[in-house]
Amino acid sequence: MGKATVIGSFDCQDGKADEMEAVLASMVEAARDEPGVEIYSYHRGEGNTFWFFALMSDAESMQHHGQTPAMQEAMAAFGPLMGSPPQMQMTTPVAAIGLDL
Repeated sequence: MGKATVIGSFDCQDGKADEMEAVLASMVEAARDEPGVEIYSYHRGEGNTFWFFALMSDAESMQHHGQTPAMQEAMAAFGPLMGSPPQMQMTTPVAAIGLDL
């Protein structure tokens, strides 16, 4: 079974980008204890746009992502700041520097 990734972007509400950064930091911290999480990252783009990338050890880990109490608490603060639904793509890595595929 291969590794699983999710790549995507979303916009937050106007004037909420700094607050969103704090929420995203708490989500990264909550993901630290999730089984199978190898990379879990958020990136700020132009204006209110944010990007994310996650690498999980397998598809099962991806399916269980977000189910820990810590992640549920962090995600509860995420929704009210959203300006639009996230655009996500589930992928499988095929070549990379720095990843043991």
